[in-house]
Amino acid sequence: MYTLLQNLLRGRLFNDGPVQIGIVGAGKFGTGLAVQLAAIDGINVGGVADLEPRHARHAWTATGVPDDAVWEVESASAVDDCISNGQPCVLADGAELARSELIELVVDATGSPLAGALIASTAIEHGKHVVMVNVEADTTIGSILRRRADSKGLVYTLVDGDQPGAIMNLVNWARLLGFEVVAAGRGTIMHADDRAGTPDTVQERFGFTDEQMARRTINTRMYNSFRDGTKAQVEMTALANMTGLVPDVRGMHERSVSREQIPAVYCGRAAGGILGREGVVELANSVDPETGEPLPNGLGMGVFVVFRAEHGYVQEDLLDYMGFCGGNGDTFLLWRPYHLVAVTAPLTIMRAVLMGEATGKPAPLPVADVITVAKTDLKAGTELDGGGGYTVVGLSERADVAAAQGLLPLGLCPGARLRRPVARGAAIARQDVDMPPPTLLHRLRAEQDRRSGLQGNLS
Repeated sequence: MYTLLQNLLRGRLFNDGPVQIGIVGAGKFGTGLAVQLAAIDGINVGGVADLEPRHARHAWTATGVPDDAVWEVESASAVDDCISNGQPCVLADGAELARSELIELVVDATGSPLAGALIASTAIEHGKHVVMVNVEADTTIGSILRRRADSKGLVYTLVDGDQPGAIMNLVNWARLLGFEVVAAGRGTIMHADDRAGTPDTVQERFGFTDEQMARRTINTRMYNSFRDGTKAQVEMTALANMTGLVPDVRGMHERSVSREQIPAVYCGRAAGGILGREGVVELANSVDPETGEPLPNGLGMGVFVVFRAEHGYVQEDLLDYMGFCGGNGDTFLLWRPYHLVAVTAPLTIMRAVLMGEATGKPAPLPVADVITVAKTDLKAGTELDGGGGYTVVGLSERADVAAAQGLLPLGLCPGARLRRPVARGAAIARQDVDMPPPTLLHRLRAEQDRRSGLQGNLS
């Protein structure tokens, strides 16, 4: 694939000039992507949008562009003028960037379901491919966005480098070779008190200096979603909807396991594992629950697939070369100790524009959802603030279960007010809240639920 992409990119540059993309959201990912793309001939960042212009400017200056060479603009036509003149530009309105005639693909790295709904739908409406880094939006309305992109011959895709895209590559490898995927997932580093984390404690928890907080434009709410486990739950829900794999239990098992234990633990009970069913998404925690110390040979922030090989000849080869085996001697671990975030994201851009191919996209009918769960005891009248905040966390659940129980999707909860007290750890149902006025996000979710037969989520 890499040779093909390289040749296609060279041909594109020679015949039609560079691919023009827009980046919305200039946090750690958006800025990292701009930096990586600066090293690649054939893809040009046509504009960067962020609600904070200084963050968007930072994405340019991080690539070596002088600050005084960056223009601030307000309209799509002004973005087109800047692209035509080779002028770096920033703007506050991501949807306006998506309306640019010269932009071919939009990367949404905002992390906001509300913003993602507007940016992605605007991009698709105006004939742009969408790279959805914003898994918070994807797990809320990804299936309907994919349907809309398909209807226009466009690519809607998650991104290589983030865990869902990185795991999707492993799942595709296993399935292409005829193996059964028993479990797929990512590593976590979850301590006993992390689930209750708040944005106020991010700098201390992650050990960031003041200089790092400023230079890397750290979004404390996003990083808190890493800490309290919401991000991992959201990412595995995105993976579930791409692959058809589902959580075995609400929130997944997330056992503390070393690498060599993963294929033995994450297989069916009949084979000595803990799974009530196989074909699931999972999390592998690298923290010892007794001591709070890192496990030896933990997966860390890596990714994995447990797959089954039926034939004894193949099993011997896999055991010789891979080493980690479980079940009845027929389940094996394929893993990577890393995910490279924005560094490999350009591969997704190339595949989308040059090949019309997604790294991974949700199925038209979702199989999993992220439900809203009280982070602490909440009083009646509390306004919910969404993932990474102070009031709730997200847990992955099967979509049919979430619908049958009328549970509130995490992506729709910001601004909702509780009608009754909710105890810490309890799932919040739609009937437990008064919803804010409907937005495009809510309308897209309602359409997705109607099409999938899962209207129960909003009843």
